[in-house]
Amino acid sequence: MISFEDIDKYSVWYNILMRFLCFAHNGVYYRRFVVKNSENIPQQGMPTLIIANHQNGMMDAMAILHTLYRIDKRQPVFIARGDIFKKDSVAKVLRFLKILPVFRNRDGRREDIKKDLDIFNIAAKVLCNNGTLVIFPEAGHQQGHYLSTFKKGFPRIAFTAEELKDFKLGVQILPINIHYSNYFEFRSDLVVTCGKPFSYDEFFEIYKESPNQAYINLNEKARFIVKSMTPDIDIPEYYSEIDAITQIVSEHLLKRKGLVNYGLSDKKDSSMEIIAAVRNLRDDRVEDFEKLMFITKEYLCLLKEKSITDWAVNREISKHKLILYVLMLIVASPFALFGLINNFIPSTLLNTIVGKIKDPMMRSTFQYAIGTAIVIPIWYLILLILVSVLSKSFVFGLTYAIFSGICGLFYRSYKRNFGKMLSVIRLKSIKRETFNKTSALKSNIISLVESVLF
Repeated sequence: MISFEDIDKYSVWYNILMRFLCFAHNGVYYRRFVVKNSENIPQQGMPTLIIANHQNGMMDAMAILHTLYRIDKRQPVFIARGDIFKKDSVAKVLRFLKILPVFRNRDGRREDIKKDLDIFNIAAKVLCNNGTLVIFPEAGHQQGHYLSTFKKGFPRIAFTAEELKDFKLGVQILPINIHYSNYFEFRSDLVVTCGKPFSYDEFFEIYKESPNQAYINLNEKARFIVKSMTPDIDIPEYYSEIDAITQIVSEHLLKRKGLVNYGLSDKKDSSMEIIAAVRNLRDDRVEDFEKLMFITKEYLCLLKEKSITDWAVNREISKHKLILYVLMLIVASPFALFGLINNFIPSTLLNTIVGKIKDPMMRSTFQYAIGTAIVIPIWYLILLILVSVLSKSFVFGLTYAIFSGICGLFYRSYKRNFGKMLSVIRLKSIKRETFNKTSALKSNIISLVESVLF
């Protein structure tokens, strides 16, 4: 097995790689990448254990990594599931990326799981060396806005580190929430929210008497804090309906609060309010809760049947505005077509690769790692060389490559706006009875949620 000793040692090559990956992540893959409350991050040199929700494969790790790198260029150590380390070639790459393996019962053989004790000690030494360690306590990612149970690996490492330093180390646990506007879409938005760091010294005496009880206590405290930062839909039997309700009501709620130019962070906060309101409705007014779930399901079925998006319903768009909107799309279409044609090959190649990934929550990881960091740079280099040779002008080749990239990004925005336009046209073309029913269902959903919020 590859040695993971001194994994926290500073690496010049790692730093060089991070410069490129940070640009690809923060400036290319995501349209907007926002870090909230970065002042809560403990200063470099203070033993810091970062915990976060886990929904989007290795993109969650990238979100934290590039948050820290953008602030102070630190090189944190991550912990990931051990089954991805089985090939030595892969393990070497992951070790270079400062990732430690931890085997879960469903991942490894019994002898692999026994190695966890050594890994926990190495992880604890990272904290003892005043380093930064990142772990996802759920020990697995899931598709959706909900928080799973926390496993015992995280508190074991935390208490082991303190025990090695006679409980005088002073580890700070930093809770982080990672929230995406879309898990899979290139040029979506990402917001990372840093909570206030906390200690766990109130459990030291319990740990000395009963380590398992101390693990439970720390997990409960940590999960409560992370949950308070996370849109957690904890009613699984109605997950789809409640998730849709957060999208349906969110814009209306933000506008009612006077927020016009709101961002993903505001939408996340409103989603948490809406989820809490729906939860209160279930607890206090069961009949209204069941009515809300019923009409939401009916509304979603109607949208799907008529190929309409929620965005178009009850939106005041006059015929004159719609005609102007169509004309603008027609005028802009040559630029979108240029972007589509010149990016067709890398897009097709990447879609083929990503389409073979069985775990949907790992697809964005491959889009970023293979597409943004490898395929796209190579493609534009080829485009630059090819056009420069054919035109016998490097300046023209460079201009062509840059313009192709800009138009490629424009095409994605154009595609979204074109879809919105089609949805509005479909909505206006359906029968008046169906139109009124769709409008009434959405209004009823908003009214029921607002009856709890206000």
